[in-house]
Amino acid sequence: MEALSNYNIKEYNFTIWFFRLLMAIAATLILLVFALQINDAVAIREGEIIATNPQSDYKAPFEAQIVKINVKEGQPVKAGDTLLIMQNLDFLEQQAKTSTEMEYLQKKIESTSVLLDAVQKKQAANEQTRAISAKKYRLDISRLTAELKTLEEQHGLQKERLASAQEKYLGDAVLFKKDMLSKYEYNSTKDAFLALKENLTNLKSERNKLLAEKSLAYNNFTNEQNNLLLNKLQLDENTQELLQTKNDLEGQLLQAKETLHKVDTELKKQYVVATNAGIVNYLFSTKLASNLISRGDLLVSIAPTTISYYAKVIVPERDMPYVKAGQEARLKLDAYYHLEYGMIRGKVLYLAERKESEKFYALVQLLQTNRYKLKSGYTIHGEIVVQRLPLYKFFIKKIFKRFDKV
Repeated sequence: MEALSNYNIKEYNFTIWFFRLLMAIAATLILLVFALQINDAVAIREGEIIATNPQSDYKAPFEAQIVKINVKEGQPVKAGDTLLIMQNLDFLEQQAKTSTEMEYLQKKIESTSVLLDAVQKKQAANEQTRAISAKKYRLDISRLTAELKTLEEQHGLQKERLASAQEKYLGDAVLFKKDMLSKYEYNSTKDAFLALKENLTNLKSERNKLLAEKSLAYNNFTNEQNNLLLNKLQLDENTQELLQTKNDLEGQLLQAKETLHKVDTELKKQYVVATNAGIVNYLFSTKLASNLISRGDLLVSIAPTTISYYAKVIVPERDMPYVKAGQEARLKLDAYYHLEYGMIRGKVLYLAERKESEKFYALVQLLQTNRYKLKSGYTIHGEIVVQRLPLYKFFIKKIFKRFDKV
C-alpha cells in the first residue's frame, strides 16, 4: 500500500513537471513569435558578375603593316606605353597629297587676294576720277554760265546802243543827202554805227562760242562718266569673280584641312598605346607569321593586374518598391558550392530607373570576395534583405503573399 502511494506521488510530480515544461516551451514559443527578428528578403534568381576594369583589347583600326613591336606576351606594361607601331601607306600618301594641295590652295588664295586688292584700288581710283570729273564739270558749267550771263547783259546793252546809233545814222544820212550835214560828221556817225554793229556781231559770236563750249563740256563729261561707269561695272564684275574664286578656294582649303585632320587622326592610331596598366596576354606577332593586318584584327590584349567586380542582379517587378540602395545583399555563385565557400555579402548601389530588356535590375557592390576567384560572367542568385520583421509579421506577410498569388 505504501509502494502504491509512493508511485502516485511520483506520477503526480512528473505530471506537474511535464505540464510546467510544456508551459515553459509554449511561453518561449510565444515570446519568440513576438520577439524574434527575422530577415525579410527579396529573392534574386538571376544575375551575373561584371568586371569594373575588364581586359583591354586593341584592334586594328585599318589595314596596315606592323613596323615595330615594343612588348612581348607576359610583359607588364604601364598606362601610356607604346605597345606597337603600324604603318598605312595609303594614309601617308593621302597626308602628303593633302598637305601639298593645302599649300597650293594657300598660294592661290594669296594671289587672288593680291589681285582683289589691285582691283579694289582701281575701283577707288575710278570713283575718285568720277568725283573729280563731276566737280570739274560743275566748275566749268558755273564759269561758262557766268560768262554767258555777262555776254547776255553786254548783248542787251549793245543792241540798245546799236538801235540808237542806227537811228542817228539814218537821220544823219537824210541830212547828208540834203547837204545839211558835213561828210565828216556823216562818216563819223556811220563809223560809230558800223563799229557797234560789228561789236554786236562779235558778242553773238562769243556767245555762240560759249554755248558750243558748254555743250562740248556736257558731251565730254557725259562720255567720260559713261566710260567711268562702264569701267566701274567691269571692275565690280572682276571683284565679284575674284571674291567668288577666293571663297571657292577657301572652301576647298577648309575641306582639305578637315581631310588632313581626319588623316592625322587616323595616323595617330598607328601608335597603339596602352590606356591602362596590366600584363600582355595576347600579341599579334605571336599568333601569325605575316606582319600584314586587316581592319578589325586583334593586335594586343592586356589583362589588368588587379580586377574589381560588381554584380548585376535582376529584381522582380513586384519587389521593386521594397528594394532600396544601401540594403544588404547575400549572393551565391553557381560556380562555387555555397555550403563550402559560403555566400558573398554585398550592398545595393543602384536601382534601375526603367526596364532594360523587359526587366528591372540592381547593381550590387561585392564585399569580402577573397575566398573566390571571380570571373566576369559568373552566374549568381541569392537575396536582398529589405528589412527585419518579428516572426509573426513575417509569417503574416508570407500568408498574404500566398493569397495574392492565388
